[in-house]
Amino acid sequence: MGAAGRWVLRAGLALGALALVLQGLRGWLAAKRYEFTPAEIAQLARHHAGLDHELAFSKIIVELRKKHPGHILPDEDLQWVFVNAGGWMGSMCLLHASLTEYVLLFGTAVDTGGHSGRYWADISDTVISGTFRQWKEGTTRSEIYYPGDTIVHQAGEATSVQWSAGTWMVEYGRGFIPSTLAFALADTLFSTQDFVTLFYTLRVYAKGLLLEANAFFSTWGC
Repeated sequence: MGAAGRWVLRAGLALGALALVLQGLRGWLAAKRYEFTPAEIAQLARHHAGLDHELAFSKIIVELRKKHPGHILPDEDLQWVFVNAGGWMGSMCLLHASLTEYVLLFGTAVDTGGHSGRYWADISDTVISGTFRQWKEGTTRSEIYYPGDTIVHQAGEATSVQWSAGTWMVEYGRGFIPSTLAFALADTLFSTQDFVTLFYTLRVYAKGLLLEANAFFSTWGC
């Protein structure tokens, strides 16, 4: 077998192995038990939509801690962190994070917009205040969402997104969450080079993972 043949064989084996890994991951995501549901987070956010966003967020955090003890970060770990991605700039406050789920508060104090990103995760956002505009791929018209509305971004989709100043929302993501980090951190790495924000982002995600690990081992009496 020549060099070209060996290269083709290795490439084929690598692609086959990757396909098996992806299929296994897909099956795991479909079969596992999740802590939250999209409907639960959307309903909770809708209940407080229209309130001052800071008041709404404080009430939402309290209710989530009651319903999911041990799965929401404590107050000392809650931090508003800038997010630069797809040309837009916002701020997030992570409440829960694992390998397969996250719950966070998100919004912007200024007008901003850009590319949504294309993820291996389903993401839903419920608007608390302000307005959110979305232009879906393959269409020629955009839609505007208002307080109480929920926007669902399915895995594999891409849209143009725009937030008006003062738009705040509650976001829930489900899927292989580490796969979303490449998009979420790309502008920080290659454009703004704001490595302090990069550190804050990775640190709070690590805290979320540690909290979930602790909750998991607690159920086993460890």
